[in-house]
Amino acid sequence: MRSTRLPSWIERLAGLDDPRGPASVFLLDERELVLAHFVRQNGPTPELQAVRRRELPADTFQEGALGGPLREPAQFHDVVAELQQAADTATGTQVTAAALVLPDRWLRLTFAELEDVPRSPQHRQEALRFKLRKQVPFRVEELRVRGARTGNGGGASTRFLIAFGVERVLAQIEDSFRRAGIHIGMVTNASLGAVNGIRQVHDVGGAFLLVLAHRDGYSLLAHTEEGPALYRYKNFDPALPPSVASRLAVRELRLTRSFIEERGLFGAAADLPEHVLMLAAEACRDTWRERLEEALGLPARVLDDNTTSGGGSEAGDLELDRALPMLGASLAVRT
Repeated sequence: MRSTRLPSWIERLAGLDDPRGPASVFLLDERELVLAHFVRQNGPTPELQAVRRRELPADTFQEGALGGPLREPAQFHDVVAELQQAADTATGTQVTAAALVLPDRWLRLTFAELEDVPRSPQHRQEALRFKLRKQVPFRVEELRVRGARTGNGGGASTRFLIAFGVERVLAQIEDSFRRAGIHIGMVTNASLGAVNGIRQVHDVGGAFLLVLAHRDGYSLLAHTEEGPALYRYKNFDPALPPSVASRLAVRELRLTRSFIEERGLFGAAADLPEHVLMLAAEACRDTWRERLEEALGLPARVLDDNTTSGGGSEAGDLELDRALPMLGASLAVRT
């Protein structure tokens, strides 16, 4: 059985500290906590052996632009422990190590270039934090910041993909898993997880655009031959009429297309890549497909539930917009 490795940029960004990586993956958002257990059978793609999920009370998390802290950490810990016990029973093995997939809203991405890259990891982090202060409207001293080299910058500079989230929020979540005896070896977001799942399952190489769409917004990640090159996260007021939200979405997507063309992200011969991929819940797929095609002028390939997300007896029990990011995170497993 061959080993499946994460691309080097995501491995560095994730900060893996367990050489075996996780076989179990948790996905957490405001609505629910999901645990998927993947195993390797006869091929390079892990199979989904078990899925367990628990709905969360509506007020589990406080409000926050990057996700809010837990209101009652002890109650969330009980949910984690209950889900772990259910998964242990289903798989016959104890879950002690896992990856964690968070919403893009909680774990954002951006890019920065450094002309002189410090050799010391601590000094490199400080340099990236300094760059981040100029880009985001958040208190950087309250953020957890991780960076990984991805491609070349302009001239002699080095380009970094930066992930950031609120330290207090991430620490609270990790502590709940730690109290349940679960080591979170990797924290990633849905976009990065989905990119890795797409590259593995769908054999999409080279350049593509990936749009993760939901009712009130979207994430867009442009992936070139060298790795991630552009990321956009947009969220709209859920109270907006659908027609207004559509106009805003199309306008933002057109601005992104213009930026891609002006910067020549995909080379002088191509304005946009051949593949425009969309991942969304079934309820909003048609709406977002129309928005993408109007804004980008290209047909969007909709990744739907007929698209494989890895085999397994319970593969049909998990929606694709959740299964694909979790599958991508599970590929950190090395056997």
